[in-house]
Parts: sequence; structure tokens; C-alpha cells
Amino acid sequence: MVLGRRVRDCVSGFSFDAAHYSLVEGELLLHGHTFVVDVCVEGFLKSLWVVDFIELRRLVEGLVKDLNYSFLIPARDAGSIRFEAPFKYRQRLLDCDMVTAECLGSYLCSELRKNYGEKDLRILVSIREGISSKAVVEC
Repeated sequence: MVLGRRVRDCVSGFSFDAAHYSLVEGELLLHGHTFVVDVCVEGFLKSLWVVDFIELRRLVEGLVKDLNYSFLIPARDAGSIRFEAPFKYRQRLLDCDMVTAECLGSYLCSELRKNYGEKDLRILVSIREGISSKAVVEC
């Protein structure tokens, strides 16, 4: 082990199912995805690890669980969406113009940053939307 070396600790294998609406070929369409999440935290090795894998995994699991089976809505649209149906739904409001993989990555970054503070840590969140599209957000 070399103290002072820059190291990236990553956890992966998280997923959640959620619905959102976004532009699809120029139209706003309601649809859903299985989103896949990977998180890396990079910093200088000052002891045994940059961050504790178990702690990081628990944090990401909690955030992903909160989004699972939800309808993801931009906060500004909250008052204009209504459902009348024989089913329940969970609504999660996000502070973005449109819920995209980039928006979700930014949300997860900001939530993780709350836990790790402004330490000298670089956080990278990868959000895969379906099987062929991915955004990587650095915070």
C-alpha cells in the first residue's frame, strides 16, 4: 500500500425500475427503464481505503431503493400531473428540467456528496438507461 496515491473505489450492480417522460423523436412520451447504477469515489489514500465499500454500498442501495418503482417527475411539473387509475403509484420529484440519465446522476451525486461532504473526493456516478445508453456524471 502506498499512502498518498490517488485511488478510485467503485461499487456496482445496482438497478431500479422507474417511469419518466422525456423527448422521444421530438415528442414527450411516458415510458420506463431499468436503470443501472455504478458509483466510484476517488481520492488520496490516507489509510486503508478511500471510502469504506460497505458504507458506500449501503448509501447507494438506499438511494436506489427510494427511486425503485417510481414515477420520476421534474419538481416544476408536480402540480400538473394527475392519475386516475385502479393502481397506486409513487412519485419522486427531481430538481431538473427533464428527468434524464444525466439528471439522475446529478441527483445521486448530490445525495452522496451530502454524506461525504466537501472532502477531497471525486464522485463519479454512472447511470445506464436501458441496455445501450449511459451517462457518467462527476460531482
